[in-house]
Amino acid sequence: MLINKYYLNFYRKMRTSSSRVKHSYIVILIFVIPIAFMNMENLVVQDSDEVYEIISDPERLQSYQPTFFIRPTELYFRLDLPHAEIKEWVLEEKEKVFSSVPDEVKSKLRWEHVGSTSIPGMPGSMFPDSLILTQSFPPPKEIVTSLLANGYDFIGAGPLDSEDIWFIKLHINQPGHVLDGMYHKVHVAPDADRGTGRLFLEFRDKCNSDRDAFEDYKNTKIASAAKHLNSETTDLFAYKIAKSGCSLYLALGEKYQINGVTVAMAKQAAAERESAGDLQ
Repeated sequence: MLINKYYLNFYRKMRTSSSRVKHSYIVILIFVIPIAFMNMENLVVQDSDEVYEIISDPERLQSYQPTFFIRPTELYFRLDLPHAEIKEWVLEEKEKVFSSVPDEVKSKLRWEHVGSTSIPGMPGSMFPDSLILTQSFPPPKEIVTSLLANGYDFIGAGPLDSEDIWFIKLHINQPGHVLDGMYHKVHVAPDADRGTGRLFLEFRDKCNSDRDAFEDYKNTKIASAAKHLNSETTDLFAYKIAKSGCSLYLALGEKYQINGVTVAMAKQAAAERESAGDLQ
């Protein structure tokens, strides 16, 4: 799967267009965009100094639009995630990344396992997420350097929060492990009263402690996967938007002042499911 922020913006426009305009978009999607992407494969910045310069410059960070490739897999959605094995791997990865960070910097960082793989019993993908909370933005350069040195690519800011910086290891190379061949995304974000950092933590903790919140998210994910990840279609982006339409996610989005098109699309997806009877 080829992922690019331009592609996502294009996809959003296509979904809300009239049938005639949508047909034109599809032609561009099939024939024009892939050709353009062929010349963009080397846009992922690897140099730690340049990466830090981009993170520190709001304009450059906003315009940073790397193209990268995610290997297609049949394991996008599983009802029986091996949570214990994934948790152990994430903790080992934390030690690897933090091992080269000076103690005085490490003491100001906090690594958390977040997302569906951090919620025992929650179905989802085999792609774990981690969160590194920092005391300020930009984050310390030392953690950026260590992530890059440990095989992570810098892919820019997330769609929900301009201070939520994403790094991704595109191919976990660990033969025999349940995560071999999967990818791991690390969010680096400030521990602030607004933004995605605390949202991710509260969402995880609420799902792990509140059965109603757990079941609501679980049912939303299963319904979203049935619609978007099936034998006829594999629309991972649409699935991720739809599963974000659970009531807890939308409530925390308001609490932590998360705005943007992604939240708006999640609200629309929730309304569509409710009107169709997918939600009880």
